[in-house]
Amino acid sequence: MLPILQLLNWMFRPIPFMEECARRYGDWFTVRFLRFPKRLTFVFTSDPEAIKEVFTGDPDQLHAGEANLVMKPVLGKLSLLLLEGPRHVQERRRMTPPFHGERVQAYCAIAREVADRSIDDWPLGRPFPILAAMQAMTLDVIVRTVFGSGESDDLVRLRRSLKRALALMANPIMFLLVGTGGEGRTARRRSPLGLVSPRERAWRLLREVDSILLAEIAKRRAAGGQEGEDVLALLVRARDENGQLVSDAELRDGLVTLLAAGHETTATALS
Repeated sequence: MLPILQLLNWMFRPIPFMEECARRYGDWFTVRFLRFPKRLTFVFTSDPEAIKEVFTGDPDQLHAGEANLVMKPVLGKLSLLLLEGPRHVQERRRMTPPFHGERVQAYCAIAREVADRSIDDWPLGRPFPILAAMQAMTLDVIVRTVFGSGESDDLVRLRRSLKRALALMANPIMFLLVGTGGEGRTARRRSPLGLVSPRERAWRLLREVDSILLAEIAKRRAAGGQEGEDVLALLVRARDENGQLVSDAELRDGLVTLLAAGHETTATALS
């Protein structure tokens, strides 16, 4: 099958496509996606022993960050998902303060509250699409955990923009457009007819999220990092082994990574 057809199958019917490949080729198969300027090649496996070997393998040989480069335009170059070696270890240590035992217990309380409220709205006596319900639930949990449960105008605006941005990240078509767009945060592309392209609309949304995130970071810094006990408040106060505060760029990329990793993948697993 041509790479463009494999890509279209993965974008519009991913689960049937993966199941068809597994039935035809077994536990191991290769998929090639067309992406300018070159093709992307992925090897899929459902062999439990092979999966265990990958997850316990030598990080000096298995470069996860290199494989995740397609996500760089969205997550940022300082995202944990893109870093390797000592820099990955360093950034991971900076991100750990909000995830110690007592704090996790507080996050569990948020998750229970959101889950109870969400389940109360589920229909009775008839089937309904669970993925959308799980996406809404995990988004509410991750946003409240990272930014707090306040209802200020800034937080309401932030949640609204994040919902749109995370929906974009979950859309393979839009993610592909952004991922092939270079440094689109500074671009202003229009079609020959003067219309705004889908790629530029996606970049406008990401620039809006960046602006809101950086403004919220500046607000927390101005308050001396003492506003709240949410993840952002703890990260603003965090220091590295040399006593240096986390930079705005590191915070931005770390927050977007937390939001992306804590939303879509969690909702899919729950579903």
